[in-house]
Amino acid sequence: MKNGELIVTPKADDSWMIRLDRNGEELCRVELARKRMRIGRSRIATGGVSALYTPPDRRMEGHARALMEASHDFLRQQGCSIVLLNAIPDFYHHFGYDVVFPVYRLFVKTDRLMHARRLLNVRRARKKDEPALVRCYNQCNRYRSGTLVRRMDWRFTNLVNFGRPPGTLLRVEDKRQRVAGYALCRTRSDRYFVQELNACSPAAFESLANAIGMRARRTGLERVHFKLPIDHPFGEFCKRFGSEWEIQHHVNAEGMGRVLDLPRFLAALRPELTYRLGKSARSENACLWFVTEMGSAGLKIAGNAVRRIRKRETDAWDIALSQTMLLQLALGYRTVSDAANEKGVRVPRLARPLLEVLFPPSPAMMPMVVE
Repeated sequence: MKNGELIVTPKADDSWMIRLDRNGEELCRVELARKRMRIGRSRIATGGVSALYTPPDRRMEGHARALMEASHDFLRQQGCSIVLLNAIPDFYHHFGYDVVFPVYRLFVKTDRLMHARRLLNVRRARKKDEPALVRCYNQCNRYRSGTLVRRMDWRFTNLVNFGRPPGTLLRVEDKRQRVAGYALCRTRSDRYFVQELNACSPAAFESLANAIGMRARRTGLERVHFKLPIDHPFGEFCKRFGSEWEIQHHVNAEGMGRVLDLPRFLAALRPELTYRLGKSARSENACLWFVTEMGSAGLKIAGNAVRRIRKRETDAWDIALSQTMLLQLALGYRTVSDAANEKGVRVPRLARPLLEVLFPPSPAMMPMVVE
């Protein structure tokens, strides 16, 4: 590279540190990871970017751009079709990123959670419990867009803490001492924070709510903050206690992403698009040809089956939009009607009903891509 030498250092579990060096001097560095993210029934090879850093005396020299471009090439070589990051404001849009996830927060008062009943045993999880908790996570999220597929050797200590002390991992077990749910909790300055919660029964929700309320009370904090998507069943459960949702849609900040490989991305979406089409009981014979700034690719719909095509067919509907807008549609962040009204977007009116079936709104939440 004209900016310097690219040095790739493998880390654990499909992650890497990539540095841009010149004569032994570090000009810029970034951490990358390869994950599998769910969009419904599809599994998308996803890159994660974090900890991009340029020394202060080397900023404004183009090193971050050079390293980001090299990182995108590297992730494509690793088979990733999209890339996500948790972004500082007003920076990553320069590299083709846009916001693809909202930020959801659920708040419940501590004293209200204590009204829940402890129907099942809740205790601190031990290291040997973690494979069963990973299995619970994958079972509860098997079709939830925005969640990552976790391997059985994955550990909850992988969840980043941003310098905070490790959280407390709670396990709830049924009467046969099998895992029925879990919650990862920690104290913050003004709230008790539940970073992750999953359970497979109302009794498990009830028991976790009580245990979390008791722990929050011991810290003296008056409310609990749950990091959950707005359609999570625990949010429905908390209505009885009084709850408050906060939803933020940022501009050039927080959960951002972009497409790296358009044909591969469309191919990976096929299982979920086929499911959505079948669920709608809609039978179509159509070709959708997506035209973006990074190239073109298409989908062929025949009956209720979807497949990717490499060449445009003569009767195809041309859909002109940015690669980030396509990702927003696939993740349910934007609706087809909203996207179609944006300047520079061309969506044939006859194609819109089919696109609305394939790309419905969805409350997906940004995954922790550096976990």
